[in-house]
Amino acid sequence: MSATIEEHIKMRISHGFRVLVGVVGVGLFAGHAACGDGTSAGTDASTGADANTSTDANMSDMGHMPDGTVNSQHGQICKMLESTAGKNPGYVIPGVAGAPRWGFPTAPPATRRVRKSWSTLAEAEKKRVVDAFIALKRVTTKSGDPGSARAGYKSFCDELGLGGYERNLYDFYVEAHVNAYIAMMTPQQGMMQMPHKGPHFLAWHRYLLLRLEADMGEAIGDRNFALPYWDWTDCYKDGPSPKTCTALFGSGHLGSPGSCDDATSSVTGYLTDQGFMVNVAQEGRDPFSTAGVKCAKRPVRRNVGCSTDIPAGPPDSAAINGIFSRAVYDSAPYDGCYTDDAVSFRQYLEGFNDKDLVPICVAAGCGMHGRAHFFIGGDVQKSTAAPNDPIFFLLHGEVDRLWAAWQEDNIKSGDPKRMVDSGNPGYPKDYAGPLFNFSEVKASDVFDLKALGYEYDTLPARP
Repeated sequence: MSATIEEHIKMRISHGFRVLVGVVGVGLFAGHAACGDGTSAGTDASTGADANTSTDANMSDMGHMPDGTVNSQHGQICKMLESTAGKNPGYVIPGVAGAPRWGFPTAPPATRRVRKSWSTLAEAEKKRVVDAFIALKRVTTKSGDPGSARAGYKSFCDELGLGGYERNLYDFYVEAHVNAYIAMMTPQQGMMQMPHKGPHFLAWHRYLLLRLEADMGEAIGDRNFALPYWDWTDCYKDGPSPKTCTALFGSGHLGSPGSCDDATSSVTGYLTDQGFMVNVAQEGRDPFSTAGVKCAKRPVRRNVGCSTDIPAGPPDSAAINGIFSRAVYDSAPYDGCYTDDAVSFRQYLEGFNDKDLVPICVAAGCGMHGRAHFFIGGDVQKSTAAPNDPIFFLLHGEVDRLWAAWQEDNIKSGDPKRMVDSGNPGYPKDYAGPLFNFSEVKASDVFDLKALGYEYDTLPARP
């Protein structure tokens, strides 16, 4: 490692610690984050390989010492992250609003809903999806809708005396995601129930989508409603290093892509015109503190394609193909810092690299899922209240689809060792229990997505 690089890393660590703003779906370490070898985390422009695969020799050498131990600088960053969590007693927010397993089929479904790519929907179908998101904002405790009772959840705005808003079925999910960070490492959410940086990442978000999908279908009177997903590769139709995504924003139904200037990043267009506004957000440099919770109306914010921390664009086909080279769901120590992303499917898909020395990437994950958050920017990247933007759910629809593809590849192998647990070999048994804030739902309850009543129109296949 050259002296210049070493000095740069030390500078990033010392300054990064002071400007910590969080973890993915969250804010991050402030400032430009170049990798220690002078490149950005993400896709290697010369090879098309995703840097999260740890194929870059320089990154591998910097992340681990010759004897295989973790680089002390990587460890320092991880310890700093760990020290910022668990500083409050924890909050039971939003609760389950009297519906602890809402979204699960009451009987084995005769037919399954088909989740389709957003880009393949007809214009009328796209509008209907956005209208369903908007409809959830209007299902309140006082609206008299079928789902009104489920809008009676606990809100940070009320609990903290910040001035409440009219609770509704959409913001239930925003509050749940905010508390997934605020309650991290507290008595309310231990290591085995963390929705991020651990084995529950995929299961918790799968149930979140399942529950939301049921809410949306009920709100528009369609029990067969299927939530679409955002196929990240569609954005590459705009070019090899996309700064926008016509396939996602071309119709205008989701609103505008915002701006690289935060002052003008508010989303305009159909979504905002219909009165879709943020009610509760989490802002500031500490995602684990209630100090950053803000309760005020404002438009959704986006900075699509503006990030300079990673290469332009969401994960590409080469990065997605990387999921099939991970043989086990997860591996010890089952976290976002020290788990080997070359081994763990979950670690790789969540976007963390155990060899990274870049504070922003150690905190947030600059690969795969994390990279997609960076690409959208705004509320999706800079706040734990990432679900304030409906695109969050389409993004996680793609994450869930990739999990489904990995499971399907294991099941179709015919190898009993790979077929175990619905195609989740290596899922740690100790982490198969209750999900955070949905204690009557176990992670193992959502392994078999077909039993949950849905499937995807297409699944990526092993190259």
